[in-house]
Amino acid sequence: MKVTEKQLKARCTELNMGPLKDTAFGLKVERTGRGYSCSLIYRDSTPPEILIADASAAEADACICGVATTSTVFKAIQGTIKPEFVPQEVFVKQHGERCPRCGTRDINAGQVTTVKGALEQYCSCGRCGLTWHGLYRLGGYELPLIA
Repeated sequence: MKVTEKQLKARCTELNMGPLKDTAFGLKVERTGRGYSCSLIYRDSTPPEILIADASAAEADACICGVATTSTVFKAIQGTIKPEFVPQEVFVKQHGERCPRCGTRDINAGQVTTVKGALEQYCSCGRCGLTWHGLYRLGGYELPLIA
């Protein structure tokens, strides 16, 4: 079945007014010159996060469904097993730009030091006060292009 722009926008509105209403974010879909873009729009001053760009209508629909499913799963466990911290895989996927406890981008990053063949950086959250160490490992190098 073909997915239309009207259906995508209606699904986002339905989610924003329903299951996502009491979350820290909403969902937005836009048509671009190269397809569709789906973004998480945060209710605080956090900049939007693009989930998918230049996608077909079917891919955008799958992205929207994924957000809806994830929201439902977290709501189902919220009262019983709500995790105190985001999983490390999620933290890495967010590029370490959010506090692993409260999700804010109000992070105070300290000096980078070398520890056991890796780089380590002391960080603290300006909102909830959590402290942690960011670990960075060398993945290779690139030579500069000579003009």
